[in-house]
Amino acid sequence: MRTWVRGGQVYDVHEAVYRRRDIEVADGRIVRLVDQGRPLAGDAVIDVDGAWLWPGLIDLHVHITMPTEAANPDNPWRGRLPGEIAIYAAKAAERTLMGGITTAREVGGWDYHEIAVRSAINRGLIKGPRLFCAGRLLSITTATVDYYPGMYEVADGPEAVRVAARKQLAHGADFIKVMATGAMTASEYEDARAIQYTLEELKAAVAVATENYKYVVAHAHACAGIRNAALAGCRTVEHGSFGDEEAYALMAERGTYLVPTLCVVSAMLADNQVSAGLPAHIHNRYLDFDDIHAENASLARRTGVTIAMGTDAGTPGNHHGDNTQELVSMVRRSGMSAREAVVASTLSAARALGREADLGSLAAGKFADVVGFREDPIATIERVRDVRLVVKGGEVVRNDLRA
Repeated sequence: MRTWVRGGQVYDVHEAVYRRRDIEVADGRIVRLVDQGRPLAGDAVIDVDGAWLWPGLIDLHVHITMPTEAANPDNPWRGRLPGEIAIYAAKAAERTLMGGITTAREVGGWDYHEIAVRSAINRGLIKGPRLFCAGRLLSITTATVDYYPGMYEVADGPEAVRVAARKQLAHGADFIKVMATGAMTASEYEDARAIQYTLEELKAAVAVATENYKYVVAHAHACAGIRNAALAGCRTVEHGSFGDEEAYALMAERGTYLVPTLCVVSAMLADNQVSAGLPAHIHNRYLDFDDIHAENASLARRTGVTIAMGTDAGTPGNHHGDNTQELVSMVRRSGMSAREAVVASTLSAARALGREADLGSLAAGKFADVVGFREDPIATIERVRDVRLVVKGGEVVRNDLRA
């Protein structure tokens, strides 16, 4: 049986235009886009009548095992049963999908519960986005390990990094995540402006990943850490807050993507309970560095760095399912056009994943991942938060277009 998505205004991310098209789907993939389809007897028809249709959105930076309702990120699972983590992650994955994210990159889970969730999604047991997981992230010895004991894999020195990277792959990781610098949502003894892993340690992680046909993503706020990540061959830099023109030029030269995660502070401030309860040292860091972060994301873009969308959903107040707020932040905070934001969350993100053949645009042969809106978010980007239709692999998982 085939499925038809009929009557929509389909957005072409390559040409940046809408066209009225019917989408023919079979076996989870797009067969063709035509001016007017002719369904056969027995075909399923989804009448979207004038809805604005985009490719399924891709979020390259989520933490589905992290509860966003907790103001204090200091080991939120302390004293809780292991099963609670997996249940929370499964629910977070479902909310993420219903929010229009049909593919997500999990960049640091908790004791591999997120990999179990990925398996359950792939087997059709639960609803969720197409997940790519890092397992535990690799870190130097730092006080922040006590915040995230199920997320951090401590490895000091190149040889220990190699062992730790291989361990993540053995647990089913799709890629390796490394801490090139300190973090914001971290212990008061950690500074996001300081490097953590050295260039040699980063190269060790990249070597293991490359040998196994995988890649490395680098958490990097500090400028020197951004440079090290690019020089080592990391595929993406996450956050990239304190870079300069030289560092961003190096990223552009080496084809390193930036995943800026600009919505972290606005999401935190929008949740009054979380914002009021956040530890002072984290709250102050966020506020002190937010404008610098946004200005430097704009500088990176102007320098030629390819931007790909990621939310950091899982930080306090940055709720799973509200991921499209990052597109608003990219437009309002970094000067991107709405069309650029669409590309960052579709085609560029698919390329960063190495999955452009399957994802990132509505075209024949690709997965039938579609998100729909009643009003055009290109005209007013805030409308992107009002997702009404979600199709993943040809399956309609949400349709509120008539509600």
